[in-house]
Amino acid sequence: MQCIIMFGFFKPFDIELSLSSLGFTFLVIATVFIAAGGYIINDIIDVTADKINKPKKRIIGVSIDPRRAKFFYYIFTYVGVGFGFVITAVLKEPLYFLIFPGIAFLLYLYSRFLRKIAFVGNLLVSLTVALSIMIVGIFELFSIDGYYDNELKAFLLDIILNISIAAFLINLIREIVKDIEDIQGDHVARYRTLPIILGAQRTARIASILCLITLTLISWYTFTFLYDHKLTVAVLFFGVIAPLGYVATRLWEDDKKSHFTRLSLILKVIMFIGILTIPLISQTIADAI
Repeated sequence: MQCIIMFGFFKPFDIELSLSSLGFTFLVIATVFIAAGGYIINDIIDVTADKINKPKKRIIGVSIDPRRAKFFYYIFTYVGVGFGFVITAVLKEPLYFLIFPGIAFLLYLYSRFLRKIAFVGNLLVSLTVALSIMIVGIFELFSIDGYYDNELKAFLLDIILNISIAAFLINLIREIVKDIEDIQGDHVARYRTLPIILGAQRTARIASILCLITLTLISWYTFTFLYDHKLTVAVLFFGVIAPLGYVATRLWEDDKKSHFTRLSLILKVIMFIGILTIPLISQTIADAI
């Protein structure tokens, strides 16, 4: 998604960006390594729950022992934060450096404590997904000094913010669906997730309402700002809006683990199609202005 924002979103506007190709590569490496570290520590702490939730997909304690996994967690996290330091040093924006250790620390808190608290963990991990998009705009646009007018900068940041909000909402829905899918293992691990507190059915209906809110917002944006570009509208409708409607409907009907596994996969596909649509959205808006 960061690469598509960089090479697909900014390209139609033909603007000067802050980061060189090497600097942007470092940003991607920092993001990937910090995220990988977050996945590793999450798998280490979730061993008990994963024995039930995904017995055939476990790596920690099966292919690699927890001590070695923790070593890789520290290596990946330090490397990611290190690349973040290099970027901020080159840009001479020291405050931006706090973003990288801040995200790494939040991912640790998520795995260690917040994952077990209803809705808080879902919100946090969805915010980090949204921030992984916004960070491209922050580094490419905020540190620019005099390359182009503030009006265009604010306009581009607003579009990236809208994309980030859509990613946040879709990922939040998927996180909730995933908690429903993992309810048995989470119960054994004594987590206090939303499905354990409210029950799977009520939680599924909350996720369904979030789906309806999300597809309404995306529909409004699509038919308000992108309506002149038929291809963009068609891709967003058939690839994002209509599938979200399907997920919202199924969440009122489905009640088996396999059903929620399928819905979680559909939400992944929706996010992927949304990512691929970003260059189309950018070109449509660039043509309009």
